[in-house]
Amino acid sequence: TAQMKDNLSFMKDFKPLSVSEKKTIAEAQNILSHIPVVPCTGCNYCAKVCPNNIGISGSFAALNLFTLYHNKDAANGSKAWTVKNAGKKEADQCLKCGKCEQVCPQHIKIRDELVKVTAALG
Repeated sequence: TAQMKDNLSFMKDFKPLSVSEKKTIAEAQNILSHIPVVPCTGCNYCAKVCPNNIGISGSFAALNLFTLYHNKDAANGSKAWTVKNAGKKEADQCLKCGKCEQVCPQHIKIRDELVKVTAALG
């Protein structure tokens, strides 16, 4: 209960966002929504049903790194760590069976995005 009281104490002087602050947040959301990242949350439901053990979420994290920072070395380093070193197969080994897409709570077109991973990062 001490932690709860501490947490609640931060709300005693609560002030809602101003109109200006809400406008700034809306503008930021609009800008961020136009960045073409894969909306993967890393839940790995897809990986659990993949018959070929593709490192799907790690591949997407690497692609997102590349999309955001345009640093191919960093993206490939991330992919090596989260895919290869994790014992997973690369995106180009996808069998295109679609089982992953059937369980994705984000409704990502995983097969299409894996093709983008291969095109961008090899």
